Amino acid sequence: MIKISPLKALQPGKDIFDLMISDQANGKVHKNEQLSFEDLLHLFGCPIDDRPAIYVYEFRGEFGKMRGIWAAIDLSQTPVNAIKRHEETVLSKVESLKIDRKSKAMQKSPILLVHKKDKALDALIDFVVRTRKPLASEWSQMEHFLYQVVEEDVIEKFVEEFIKLQAVYLADGHHRLEAACSLQKSIPQQISSLFVSADVISIGAFHRVVLGVDISYSLLMEKLKQYYYISKIPNNKAYKPDRKNRLGLCFKGEWYQLDLNEASSALSDVPDTVILQDKILSAVLGINKPKEDDRLICYPDCKWSEFLAELDHDETSIGFSLFPMTAEAFIKAAEKAEFLPPKSTWIAPKVPQGFMASSPVAIMAKGERVQVN
Repeated sequence: MIKISPLKALQPGKDIFDLMISDQANGKVHKNEQLSFEDLLHLFGCPIDDRPAIYVYEFRGEFGKMRGIWAAIDLSQTPVNAIKRHEETVLSKVESLKIDRKSKAMQKSPILLVHKKDKALDALIDFVVRTRKPLASEWSQMEHFLYQVVEEDVIEKFVEEFIKLQAVYLADGHHRLEAACSLQKSIPQQISSLFVSADVISIGAFHRVVLGVDISYSLLMEKLKQYYYISKIPNNKAYKPDRKNRLGLCFKGEWYQLDLNEASSALSDVPDTVILQDKILSAVLGINKPKEDDRLICYPDCKWSEFLAELDHDETSIGFSLFPMTAEAFIKAAEKAEFLPPKSTWIAPKVPQGFMASSPVAIMAKGERVQVN
């Protein structure tokens, strides 16, 4: 059972939108010595609707439309085991986020949750999109849209359908959820959440670079041959695997294809990221705490060129390219409570930083309530 609630939405006005887009394009983020997202909202203001609502989020990309449901999860009425997780958390980061949640009413972005395909929820989403126009927003020029649901009877239908769900699967936001669940023991918590169907999400791979490796060619190959057949890539082209149980390896500027061998057939159902972490990164290269080890850098497939540039920069680096998990494999791992290594999945839709925030209270800007345009 998943108990959802409507929430109050905030979106940046044009001034803050232009600033965020400019800084994101230049690789800047608003933290530490720079202005925080909350500071920017207070300085520039943002459209606010005081009415609690549920929203349908839509991204119109080159491969079609992706839609999800944006609402709050009421953790006081949602069983802990109804939200399936697949990554371990770092205690220090959770503690920092707990402090942040205590001091700020605003949640800057939603956690991302996947649910199995549900015809009733699909029908509700279709109804919302058919019966209203998306909210006016600067983000529409980048093909991101929000449809607002304020009618109590429609909200109740969404609530009823989510109660019927046995489980949802956390795709992004492990630390934020852990912080909220920890605070829930003393203070009732709601957490902003974007729900997407498993048949809608797109999963990309995360490739790995290990920096400063001191290992000989012969020793590395000896270790790898315990689990993989090894073959050189013709013309030494950078290689992306085309199926599960297959990795790409770049060692001292040379590319190889690794295929799980017959002796390791018992591992064929294990996610590639788990095999790589347990049998190679940890056992051979000493990356025992991937969340905390600075030698390990993970690049999503959309940053393939940066991955290759890092490998070209330093011959003491080793690169591993991976094939993406399927949605079915992702859900299967979560249902079994098998924690995957960090950065095992790059799941879209990716809501842009600053696209939508939420708050249980109205936000004041420049001493006055900001009005909806």
